Amino acid sequence: FEMVNVFTCANGNCVPYSQVCNLVDDCGDGTDEDGCNNHFVCNYKSLLKNSYIPLSSLCDGKYDCLDLSDETSCCQRDLINHVALKVSSWFIGTLSMVLNGIIPVRNLYTIKSVRTFSALIDKVLITLISVGDWLVGIYLFSLAS
Repeated sequence: FEMVNVFTCANGNCVPYSQVCNLVDDCGDGTDEDGCNNHFVCNYKSLLKNSYIPLSSLCDGKYDCLDLSDETSCCQRDLINHVALKVSSWFIGTLSMVLNGIIPVRNLYTIKSVRTFSALIDKVLITLISVGDWLVGIYLFSLAS
């Protein structure tokens, strides 16, 4: 086993040069894939799915990265392309943010008048659901923008 045909990783491991730039992190620290120009590196790294994809899979309409970065960061494409979808997402998102923002405030003012424990639990659950829906509204609004 000759040292000439071996790539030395930053962590001290060694891999054959045939495993450098092969879309697989053979070193364990990614240094065998650093600086390679034959692939795209997904923003989200996962043990379940490869974080390197070939350039041919970039902007091909199929999501290969778990964080969808192969279709959004380089393509300058929106997740919502159709105007009607954008308008409806903007409208529903705005409506959700406004209306679900009112409910927690209203519940804070009326929580003093609650007489039973079950009514208190109901108010808390309604508030939590409205906060969740408010966050979904923010997400829809940001998709449409």
